[in-house]
Amino acid sequence: MRLIIVGAGKIGATLVDKLSKEKHDIVIVDKDPKIVEQIVNRYDVMGVCGGGADRMILEEAGVSTADFVIACTSRDELNILCCMLAKKLGVSHTIARVRDPEYFMEMEYMKGELDLDMWFNPELRTAQEIAEILSFPSAINVETFADGAAVMIELKVKKENPMIGKSVMEIMRDFNVKALFSMVVRENKVYIPRGDFVIQENDIVHITASEKEITNFSKKMQVFRRRARSVFIVGGGKIAYYLAKELIARKVAVKIIEKDEARCEWLSEELPEATILNGDGTDHEVLDEEGIDKCNAVVTLTGMDEENVIVSLYASRKKVAKVITKVDRPTIGQMVSHLGLDSVVSPRIVIASSIVRFVRELTYEGARINQLYKIHDKVEALEFPVDNDFEHINVPLRDLNIKKNYLVNGIVRDREFIIPTGDTSFMIGDRVLIVTTEKNVSGLEDIVR
Repeated sequence: MRLIIVGAGKIGATLVDKLSKEKHDIVIVDKDPKIVEQIVNRYDVMGVCGGGADRMILEEAGVSTADFVIACTSRDELNILCCMLAKKLGVSHTIARVRDPEYFMEMEYMKGELDLDMWFNPELRTAQEIAEILSFPSAINVETFADGAAVMIELKVKKENPMIGKSVMEIMRDFNVKALFSMVVRENKVYIPRGDFVIQENDIVHITASEKEITNFSKKMQVFRRRARSVFIVGGGKIAYYLAKELIARKVAVKIIEKDEARCEWLSEELPEATILNGDGTDHEVLDEEGIDKCNAVVTLTGMDEENVIVSLYASRKKVAKVITKVDRPTIGQMVSHLGLDSVVSPRIVIASSIVRFVRELTYEGARINQLYKIHDKVEALEFPVDNDFEHINVPLRDLNIKKNYLVNGIVRDREFIIPTGDTSFMIGDRVLIVTTEKNVSGLEDIVR
């Protein structure tokens, strides 16, 4: 596909990095010639220097033959105007970055009126991801499938975990686990495990099951932590605001500490149910005085990665059950896991992954795929419907010759999530989850030899 990315800031640059790996034809547009030159020299992309709301600039970028224009400058109005102009000039699809909470309230209505195919708010999406992790504190990360019928959690296998040294089949048998091992990452190598795959210490395992069975699994693996009921947020920016609204709606007690007095006043007005503190969240005496060790979870959301890491390390030292750290710079993000901080979120990566998923779903347009999930750089989860065209209806899985590197990750039937066994067969109306390292899968028949 041909993609035009307008705005070469954090998210724009991350999109170029991720989408260039997908072998798309990319043009980056930005007013700063130095940034455009840097990106063009680093990636196999074209560059145009200028503004995204300039008709001549968009035409120079090839808007009339482009499949997508993704506008991600720092200005909401400019992004919306860029997308409107691009549609008038013939682009197929538009995506706009819109961050202002005032626009957010009307965005679904505006999306149709402005002919936007997708809009995104990095802070809101990041807050939603953090809220999901807080719902399953045992997990490093959480992904939901099939409209919430299934959950995939990511866990690190630490010392003395009962899984160590056991095969996947033995774990499921000995612990009566109704869950699937969807993927294992070991020393940067990815495996889609079969029954004889043996789990080792420090493996990162991805487990799929219903929400209830995920909880049972966590208890049996001795990693269960209760859902956070009180959360201490350090930093009162946009992510903190959206996160607090989400948590308050879930009946979670929220405390926010923020340096800026004016921002505290605004937060107090907008979030009357939360406790808003004006203070320095990087001062350990202030944190101790405000009871950081008495909350279930700490989320560090200041504008400085280094501050977030330091405060998170302090919270871990104070034995806080769950600590989530916002880190935006890739170089720091790569180091954090070695410091013992497990749950790290990056707004640029969260939103770039969402956009890549959206682009890929439209790339598959015409294929029989309900949803596509990118769960790792090398692994995708796909949701396929079972219809009359599938030739292997009511055939037990043990009798299907399923290709290597494909895993039937679950079946949703009448809103019930089913862990497949050899006796399970596909039925018309099922939604089948497939995990694979293979690319260009267009239908359920592609997984069978």
